[in-house]
Formats: sequence, structure tokens, C-alpha cells
Amino acid sequence: MVAMSGGVDSSVTAALLKSQGYLVQGIYMRNWDTSDERGECTSIQDWQDVQRVCETLKIDDCKQVNFVKEYWTDVFQQTLDDYAHGLTPNPDIQCNRHVKFGALLDQVPEDTWLATGHYSRSLNGRLYRGQDRKKDQSYFLSSVDSKAIQRTLFPLGEFQSKAQVKTMAQELGLHVAKKRESMGICFVGQRRRFAEFLSEYIDQPPGPAVDLEGRVIGQHQGLFAYTVGQASRICFGSDKWFVAHKRLEDNTLVCVPGSDHPALFHSACTARDWVWIEEGQPPPSFFLESNEKKGEEEKGVLVDAQVRYRMAPQKARLSRLRDGRYHLNFLEPIRAMAPGQQVVVYLDDWCLGGGTIQDIYNNNTTTL
Repeated sequence: MVAMSGGVDSSVTAALLKSQGYLVQGIYMRNWDTSDERGECTSIQDWQDVQRVCETLKIDDCKQVNFVKEYWTDVFQQTLDDYAHGLTPNPDIQCNRHVKFGALLDQVPEDTWLATGHYSRSLNGRLYRGQDRKKDQSYFLSSVDSKAIQRTLFPLGEFQSKAQVKTMAQELGLHVAKKRESMGICFVGQRRRFAEFLSEYIDQPPGPAVDLEGRVIGQHQGLFAYTVGQASRICFGSDKWFVAHKRLEDNTLVCVPGSDHPALFHSACTARDWVWIEEGQPPPSFFLESNEKKGEEEKGVLVDAQVRYRMAPQKARLSRLRDGRYHLNFLEPIRAMAPGQQVVVYLDDWCLGGGTIQDIYNNNTTTL
């Protein structure tokens, strides 16, 4: 059963598996109700593309499933709540956990593989980066457990580049070979500003934008519309101002001049709701017993960590806290780290899991 989106990646995935002798079924997930979408929504066209690809590949079994309710409850509402509380969530990670590898996988018979077009690799329930580091999507799968990984095939994980996938699509005569890659979130549409969309669901008033000294430099249009590290679009003097953090208690946006201002960098974070992919536990002996003496925090294990997709992995020391959260101390400060983001940890190419950033620190001082 191939999760097909109507794009080139999932289409080539289906073609590869069929050429390898698998009995392939195409399945398209409808996660958003187009009748409620005021912008441009491509779900109708995408479903037509899935059907046409299946016809080209002579895949007779192709169907659409409706997960609008599941997506609304488990992904969309949580995303809105997070933005309303000043966080920076990643709905794609939640969609993979709850919908694609949750509701969809529940419909896959036990004797059937699920296959997706993710640029990732798996082996014995372990998740690994895709060979193409520029397209590696293991970050988005960091909250999927090993039982789901064991039942999933990632044929594109061995490809060295996206160009190879497009070339194969052209050679197969697939009409989606030159289809524009979708980069947006499904419920927003392709032509809409994300902040404009959120404003229809989140009722937050405008408020002051200030510098680090508290001097008013302009007005923001609702804290939900801003992300830490991004250009604020606020004009004051000759500087270009960037978002440093958001103060919900007094509805204030704090900005700094310049994209490399020290206030945009933090050296540590704590993470909640941690998910270990392999059996829900860290690897055996991952945290050394010698570091677990009563009354002491662990010294930490050196890992590669990412707080954003396509971010170059950074070395950090990961340790467990007694309250169940995890702490990461980065060897070099990280720009634009924000509460709500997913921090994902690796050992080389092996993706261990991750959690949601709760607090960020600099010089042992918490910044909310």
C-alpha cells in the first residue's frame, strides 16, 4: 500500500515497488475539507494525478480515504493552540505521527507493507537519514515509533539526489515528472500567507514591538504571526529588525537589529514529550550508569541535534532530567531556537527520536 500524494516522489515509489514484483495498491489521504478552504487547495487535482499515475503504471487498486476528522483533531487544533500560546509547532511531524503512521497504518493489513515517498531509510525498526542529505526527511519522522517503522518501506532513501527521481519519472512517462513540488502546509493552500490564514482562527490583537531596552519601535499584528529569528517587517531607523522572542503576558514582540544579533542565539534547551523511536526507550547503555548517581544530573551523551528541517546537525550533549524531560547543551550557540520546535537527535545517520522544545537558555538563563 503506497501513500500517494499526486507528486513525483510517491509516484516513483509506487513504480519502483511494482518493478520489484510487489502487488501495489495506491491510497490517497484526504486530510483537509476543501469546502472549508478559502485559498487555493490542490487536493482535487492531486487525487486526479494519483489516479492518472496508477493508470500509467497499471496499478488497478487505487482508493481515497478520508482523515479530515483525525487531522482536524490531532493536528490542526493542536497547531492553532500552540501558535496562540506563542509556540512554533511543526504540523508535519504531528501529521506523520497521528495520521499517516497512525490512522492510515491502522487500515493496512498486518501482512501488507506501507510505503511512502520519504527520503529516509529503515532497518530492523530503526530510522536512518536518507542518502541525499539535502532531501533527508527523517526529521519529520522523529515521532514515529519503531513498530510503524518496521512495517514501512522507504524506497527513495537510497537515492543520491532528487534529480535521479525526476529522471526516472520522465523515463517512466509519468505526467507528474515536472510537477511543481508542494512546499506549503496542506490546510493553508499554495498562494496564501500563513499569518493571514492563522488570523482567521486565532483572535489576538495587535500590540507593541520593542527593542531589548523596552523602547517602542513599532506595532505587531498579533504574536501568532511571528517566528523567532524571522525579519519582523517593522521599520524603525536604518536597521532591519528581527524577532528575538514573544511576551504573551503583555502582548509584546521583542526585536533586535540585525540577523546575527547575540540575542538570537542560545546554547541550550529543555524538551518535553520526548519520543524514543526504538521501543520507546533510549539505546541500551546509552546513558552510562556512572552518570546516574543519586542527586546528580547526567553529564550527557554527545549527539547530533537539529531544531529545524534542513538545518546542519549540531553537536550537543543530551541528558535526562529527573522530571522526565531532556536537556541539550549545544557545543556552539544555535540561532533562532524557539519553544514549540521539535529537537531531533542522531548518532551519525541513526535517528533516535526527539521532543518538543519547552525552554531555551543562554548562559544558564531561561528565555521564554
